[in-house]
Amino acid sequence: MLRGPWIRQTWLAAIAGAIVGAAAVATSAPEIAPFAGREALPIVDVHGHLDAAMSADRLIELMDESGVRQMVLMPRTYTGRHADGLGSDEQAARYARAHPGRFLPFVAGQRDVLDDRDRWVHPDRVADGLLREMDAELRTHEFYGIGELIIRHYGAEGERHLRERDIPIDAPLMRRLADLAARHGVPLLIHAEGEPAVVAEMRTLLQQQPGTRVIWAHNCGRSSAAIIRDMLTAYPNLWCDLGGMLNAPFAPYGRYWPRQTPWMFLIEDGTGQLLPEMQALYEAFPTRFFLGTDPAFTPALATYDHRIARFRQLLSDLTPETARRLAHENADEMFSRRGN
Repeated sequence: MLRGPWIRQTWLAAIAGAIVGAAAVATSAPEIAPFAGREALPIVDVHGHLDAAMSADRLIELMDESGVRQMVLMPRTYTGRHADGLGSDEQAARYARAHPGRFLPFVAGQRDVLDDRDRWVHPDRVADGLLREMDAELRTHEFYGIGELIIRHYGAEGERHLRERDIPIDAPLMRRLADLAARHGVPLLIHAEGEPAVVAEMRTLLQQQPGTRVIWAHNCGRSSAAIIRDMLTAYPNLWCDLGGMLNAPFAPYGRYWPRQTPWMFLIEDGTGQLLPEMQALYEAFPTRFFLGTDPAFTPALATYDHRIARFRQLLSDLTPETARRLAHENADEMFSRRGN
């Protein structure tokens, strides 16, 4: 999600520490239930990314090793000195054509032109051109969604490359993107931290765009179980992914990163056990959640198998029926429903 040399160094250091840490806690970590094991339960990774340095062969190798049947590819198309690899929509589509059934390309939401807050409020000719480009790509039927749209994103204090983003959800360009997604029968995947104002604007979007399916990343903005329960009850067009929501060194969105806020809630205890309130939430709404690893930068692929193994531990806390829903059945249903 963020970019720059500092984050690359951070990921490399985290990866080294994560592998050592995983070995250190292996004796106390919860076991994986037979129904959640690699051979028993295929996974669809609904929160994957694509940098230019991520080869299709390497992704397929990682998926096969960890029992992942399909992976969403959300390209990071940023340019410039701190882009950390330039992915593209064409790259994602090419990987899907070369490996039928393994990749689910999204039209990229991480773009330089979408970093301009004013463009969301007052769409200009650049916005018009982007919407035409996205429409043409979706007409090919090679793409399964639009995302990840970076709306409310925390930067790291003191790091100029990790910029804060604060873009309104209730904005004309978001409504046009929602219309585009609904017209093509694909979801919008949105990153927005669950601050009170963000939750209020997300409600407005879901109310005004009932025909648009929205996937709210990172357990609906790392919101509380109570807020998520209320939102899912009120809005049948809302889903949540668990992208990177692991309380482990190799998956920062499952921790209080890059800073803790009063509206930020974890889903697991740090050993691979779901917190009781989140376990109850997933059992109450088994059809509304997806799994996702969120390797936003190429070095993060070094811990891909650790992320999937940790999710299998968390799935072991659920009933086999709910575990299957989160692992792949919800994704199978979501991505089989494309329009024209």
